[in-house]
Amino acid sequence: MDTFNSYIKELLDERGINECDKKDLEFEIRDHLMLLENEYLNKGLSEKDAIKLSIRDFGESNFIGNSIKKNLPSHNKYIDFTIKERIQCLLSMFLVYFIFIFILSYVTFFSQIFDSIFYYIDMAIVVTLTSFIFINKKVNNNKNKVKNIISINIQFFIIEKVFMSLFILIVRSITTSVYNFSLLNTYIFNWIYILSFILLTSCSVIITKYVINKVTLNLKNNYNTTITSTFLFIASILFIIMYILIPNRYYVLRKIIIGILGSDITNVSKNILFMVINNNLVIPNIGLVILIILCIRLIIHIKKKGIESLL
Repeated sequence: MDTFNSYIKELLDERGINECDKKDLEFEIRDHLMLLENEYLNKGLSEKDAIKLSIRDFGESNFIGNSIKKNLPSHNKYIDFTIKERIQCLLSMFLVYFIFIFILSYVTFFSQIFDSIFYYIDMAIVVTLTSFIFINKKVNNNKNKVKNIISINIQFFIIEKVFMSLFILIVRSITTSVYNFSLLNTYIFNWIYILSFILLTSCSVIITKYVINKVTLNLKNNYNTTITSTFLFIASILFIIMYILIPNRYYVLRKIIIGILGSDITNVSKNILFMVINNNLVIPNIGLVILIILCIRLIIHIKKKGIESLL
């Protein structure tokens, strides 16, 4: 039985198959293997040989495992989200949220960004669109799609407000600049952003319920990543963006660096791997390191399981 368990684990693990489908498959595969084993036992073979031949008859683990995943009736989707998928969806929303902020803060001044009506509308669009795509790709029950769009968007909205409020407190503790405080405060409670977010969430619900269901029904959820991988990837992207933009952007980070140095920033030498500030403080490109580690893990995975396991 331990041999069967190891074989089934090899078949199903690290192929991005969701946990619900995996449990059903484990039961079906084990049942089939035991039937094969009983046939060989009835022929007079030993238990060890019967197990070995049963596994041989069932097929090579990578080929069978990838074939099973490819032909999942559920398209590797969930009936409803677990806590894991909710966290992944929220992480994805915050990824595009911060990338949006970082990119705009790099190409223009904060005052120009936050004073623009397009910023508030575009911000609402990118985060609600992210949840819309994520949920429609991973959930196959229409009622639960609608429920998750509403609940996850509300969760994001609350977390975002709390996070940005804490950010304001940090800014106020570092600087007494009224300009910075009023600017961020206006963004957090801006009625255009709030109204846009509510309207776009409503549009996502309506489109999901009445329009796009037939289209997304056959859409495949290729690979169900772990929370750890999702978090590390998002963190790596955000760290890389921060590495590119500091120390000249983001007042809070600049003040922290000045606090560590004990003096103002006068000289910055930067390359792809690390930066040196005032010939004293070395800051590595942590995001790049994390991304390289994830790429190495991906290469090892492909070598072990095959590219088909990701598709």
